[in-house]
Parts: sequence; structure tokens; C-alpha cells
Amino acid sequence: MNAKEAPPEAVVEEGAEEERADVEAQAGPSDDDQGIGARVTAVFTAAEKAGQHIVSLAREEAEDIRREARAEAEAYLREQKLQADKEVEQIFAEARRKADAIEEEARVASRQVEDDARVRNDRLREEARLIQERITWAKEGLAEVNERLQQVFLENQPLASQPDTDF
Repeated sequence: MNAKEAPPEAVVEEGAEEERADVEAQAGPSDDDQGIGARVTAVFTAAEKAGQHIVSLAREEAEDIRREARAEAEAYLREQKLQADKEVEQIFAEARRKADAIEEEARVASRQVEDDARVRNDRLREEARLIQERITWAKEGLAEVNERLQQVFLENQPLASQPDTDF
């Protein structure tokens, strides 16, 4: 029987009854000084045995409490570890969601930049084509002007080569 199973009073009473029986058996019915000394010794012995019994019960109870506390601490530690693991999983999942969102935003921005670059490239090609057309038009215009100037120069050349005889 350990300390959890028996109330302290029962343990003390049980040990005390055994010790009283031992004391009465040893002391016997005599009333002289030796009988009193033997009874006192028997009472001290019984008290020591009861004390030792109480100490052993207390140690057993302390060991039970220690084992129970260890088991509770281990259970609490496992629970805290599981909770921490769940929090880590949640944090990781949230980080993954944020990373995916950032990656998608980057893809959208990249597509937008590519589209803008394509539009700008098309616009520059069109502007270059228009400039080329203007250059061609200007060359044609200059060629016409050059032809007219040559015609005018040729028409004026015979006049300039004739001597002035009008005097």
C-alpha cells in the first residue's frame, strides 16, 4: 500500500497499533523501573518505525508525483512542439502564397513591359518608314527641282552665249 492508497491517519494508526502490541508484549505486567524503561524504548522504537514508514510513504508519493510531473511535462512538450510545427506550416504556407503572388505580379509586369516594348518597336518602325518615305519624297522633289533648274539653265544658256550686237 502506498501513500495514495491509504490516508495518513490510517498509516500512523496501523504502525502505532503494531508497535503498541510489541511494547506491551516486551514490557509485560511489571511496574518496576526496568519495565518503564523498556516501554519508553519500545515507544521510541515504534515512533522511529512509524517515522520511517511515513518517510518511505512520502518518498513513494514524491516519486509518484515526480513521474506524473515528468509525464505531464513530456505531454506538454509534445503539445507545444505540435503547435509550433503547425505554426511553422502556416507561416510557410503564407510565405509560399505571398511568393506566388509576387511571382505572378512579376509575370504580369514582365508581359506589360514586353507589350510596351513591342508597341514602341512597332511605332519606331512606322516612324522610320515614314521618315524613309519623306526622304524618298524629298529626293524626288529635289530631282524635279534639279531638272527644272537644268532646263532653265539650258534655256538661258543660248541667250548668254549670243553676243550683244544691239548697239
